[in-house]
Amino acid sequence: MEISSSSSRRIEITVLSGEDLRIDRRSVKKNAFVIVQTDAFNCWKTSIDELGGSHPSWNEKFSIDLPMNVRFVTLQVQCKTSSGNRSIGSANVPVSDFVGGYVPDNYLHFLSYRLRDPKGDKNGIINVSVRVKTPEYGTRSSKPPGFNVQGYAACSSQSAVGQGYASYSSSAGFRVPGRWSRERCSCLVRKPCINLLALWT
Repeated sequence: MEISSSSSRRIEITVLSGEDLRIDRRSVKKNAFVIVQTDAFNCWKTSIDELGGSHPSWNEKFSIDLPMNVRFVTLQVQCKTSSGNRSIGSANVPVSDFVGGYVPDNYLHFLSYRLRDPKGDKNGIINVSVRVKTPEYGTRSSKPPGFNVQGYAACSSQSAVGQGYASYSSSAGFRVPGRWSRERCSCLVRKPCINLLALWT
């Protein structure tokens, strides 16, 4: 699918895992899932992890056309309970964490963010990877302009100590297992996702 570089960019975001997830200060036992949201009307949902408890693993990849005017991608971690879905925490991922800078084409960023619950308290960590896809030029055999660096590693531009989150990127021969998933969350046909939390501080 051809994308106009002037209006959007294609990214691949893989929701990897969560750490120390809690509800009401109690460790989550099962049924955690993640909603990836670019705006109030576009979101993607992972499958439900039934085995990992408070340290779930999803390893699900989504291919997203990200508009140029979007500054954050929001990750919402929720838990399915008998009384409905409950929010565990959210994190806003700055687009500047994986766009720009001196990195190779199709560079794979590994990022971790602190989650904050609806009250604004710290509540676990979410791990993801993000790759900005370079548009293809000409035939399949041709390569887009750029350079290739083997074993390159770099900290995210937004990484900071004591700011409630940490991020790190590495492409040194690491491959993330996973599978394609394009499941859209039900908000696309019913109503927008829950309001975004302004948690980025």
